[in-house]
Amino acid sequence: MKRVLITGASGLVGSHLMRQAAGRLDTLGAFQSFEPRGLPGRFVRVDLTDPTAAAGLAASFRPDVIIHCAAMADSDRCQAEPALARRLNVDTTRILARRAQQAGAKLVFLSTDIIFDGRKGAPYVEEDAPNPLSFYAETKVEAENVVRGECERSVIVRTSLIYGPSPRGDRGIDERLGIAIRAGRPLRLFADEFRAPMSAANLADAVLELAGSPHTGTYHMAGAECLSRHEIGLTITRHYGWPTDTIQATRAADAPMNPPRPTKLVLDTSKARAVLTTKLLGLREGLKAPGTGVVSGS
Repeated sequence: MKRVLITGASGLVGSHLMRQAAGRLDTLGAFQSFEPRGLPGRFVRVDLTDPTAAAGLAASFRPDVIIHCAAMADSDRCQAEPALARRLNVDTTRILARRAQQAGAKLVFLSTDIIFDGRKGAPYVEEDAPNPLSFYAETKVEAENVVRGECERSVIVRTSLIYGPSPRGDRGIDERLGIAIRAGRPLRLFADEFRAPMSAANLADAVLELAGSPHTGTYHMAGAECLSRHEIGLTITRHYGWPTDTIQATRAADAPMNPPRPTKLVLDTSKARAVLTTKLLGLREGLKAPGTGVVSGS
């Protein structure tokens, strides 16, 4: 049975990886602050910003595969705390990549569509040059380069908005939407910002399949539907039967942000679809799939 180390195991994607791997793989989930409950597998608390701890974890477990999900993904926090963001998003990735290379293990690194600026006007393929607009995106570009340079048997998975249940209950875009609706807060969602959301369960299936395959390189994995933020919000809300009266359409062009956010980010997933048996689901199909539901937002 293959030994798989999953970082960020208490997060949205990491927790689904632990669930999907149960009974098939010998998994160890690493978390830093929030201890997950009710998930299968073994877990260990570790500060991945501590180089000794990060290297020691990989050395003691001796994984065949490392799936690196842990990251500081809050764009505003990354802008405010750049040194910490670089330590977690870049330096930790370097430590794990070197450890994987030394041990002959495969490294799977979770990246993001945010490395692109959204100005292409067509779906992004893996070979397109990144143009990050935020410090968070810059760290992910740096980390990708580290993975390529430090570990021969590596896979970079770029993905999009993620939905589905998380251990904390507030990580999926549908969870955050439900929280806002329950609180009665007005939701101003952009009608001119487009993404292709993917369920955490669907992504976990695809990542585990790729991790167990001989394939290496960069792959785009996203949902099969490109929708505006406003359409995404209405689709999720109507699926769960939540009230829609607090949802308003607005324009990103009328709400400048710092750091700026790309307005049309669609990933071309044809390369991944060519090697995977796992089907990449659109939002409507994904919401109906097992392992996707969240608590009621009404």
